[in-house]
Amino acid sequence: NEYKSYLSMSVEVADVKVEVADPPPKTKAQLKAERRAKQEAQRAAKQLLKEKQNPNAGPQKPKPPTQPQKNQQQKETTTQKPKSDESRNGNALSTKVEILSHLKQYNKNSHPTKELSFSSSPIHPAFVKLGVQYAQEIIVGSNARCAALICAVKSLLNKYTCPKNKELRVHLNYMLKPNFNYLEQCRKVSVSMENFMKHIKYFISLSDPELSVKKAKECIIEECDRYFKEFIYLAAAAISDHTTKRIENGDTILIFNRSQLIMKVLLDAHKAGKKFRVVVTDSRPDLRGILACERLTAVGIPVSYIYINSLTYVMKEVTKVLLAAEALLANGYVIGPVGTGMICLVAHTFNIPVMVCCETYKFSERVQTDSILFNELADPDDMLATTNTPSDVQYYRHSPNLHLVNLVFDATPPRFVSIVITEVAELPCSSAPVILRKRN
Repeated sequence: NEYKSYLSMSVEVADVKVEVADPPPKTKAQLKAERRAKQEAQRAAKQLLKEKQNPNAGPQKPKPPTQPQKNQQQKETTTQKPKSDESRNGNALSTKVEILSHLKQYNKNSHPTKELSFSSSPIHPAFVKLGVQYAQEIIVGSNARCAALICAVKSLLNKYTCPKNKELRVHLNYMLKPNFNYLEQCRKVSVSMENFMKHIKYFISLSDPELSVKKAKECIIEECDRYFKEFIYLAAAAISDHTTKRIENGDTILIFNRSQLIMKVLLDAHKAGKKFRVVVTDSRPDLRGILACERLTAVGIPVSYIYINSLTYVMKEVTKVLLAAEALLANGYVIGPVGTGMICLVAHTFNIPVMVCCETYKFSERVQTDSILFNELADPDDMLATTNTPSDVQYYRHSPNLHLVNLVFDATPPRFVSIVITEVAELPCSSAPVILRKRN
């Protein structure tokens, strides 16, 4: 119930029908070739039957290919030639910018289950459904994605049976590997998911081989529940308590986009009787800040809604900036939704404190100083869906000199962040290695 309530607060989790994608329609030439092959097979069967009935008659000489067959062969060669034209007419994604060529380009319209064989696939149905939900961005947010991953692992464990003469700690990790790889193909895994994957594989490797399969499965499921409760559910409550104490009456708090953790902090502060105003900053193409406005206004919190390009006009009225983080790196850089760095830079210029809320399970040992090396490329068509005005940009796939880049995250230097609020303590970005050492 805790998982369901947390997911329902984070996103509206829809039931997605997972179906194998329909094969592409066949061309006229392919259909004609199939009919001709069928006719040739029928002729050969008739000829074989005649030879059996008249064994004295010699085999007939094969007829030379007729002109229509030659034309058919020429048509097939011409139809198979221009595969590169397919990428120009919009069926394939446009060529990426060279500096981002190392990043995988994700496409919402692609079918993650297209190449799966449901009869012999090692992918568990819970992971298949979860991958589709990730790819179609039905489940968004690092906390919600990690909670959904924990639920999928528990579903796999409930149906798991260990073969005879196999150790559970070896075979179970072997079973989890293709499922985790499938999620990576659907969408790049977040730092929160990556840390849970490492944790659960390490915990499985330490399982006592003398335990029965049933007892070992119960221990692993209990560890999944403990991980969710300690690092996600209770951590959010502790961060909310710390942050509520820093909110004062009359504050004007600026937030960015929509984060479940920030929503919890603001709602808890409102329940505590604090009087404040919220400025919701939003950016295209997702425009998830609208959902934050609806939720805050429903409880009676005064809200203003702006686009990120109007940031400098309202920053004079803001007293605090409250942001959520996708990850906190070992060198103190904060990874957040694209636009987070701009907000921190403007707030730093106006001498306004920036508070970042981040659970410790999102801390990463990775080091990064830019938004190019590690990032995620979302579907570029999302950038076109925010306007109905016809433009030549809509035909960017046909232009070799125009590329649309839809980056998901950016990296914010630690000097622009005043404090990071975690469930352990309130600390500067430079203390991230301390938390990492403690966790390890």
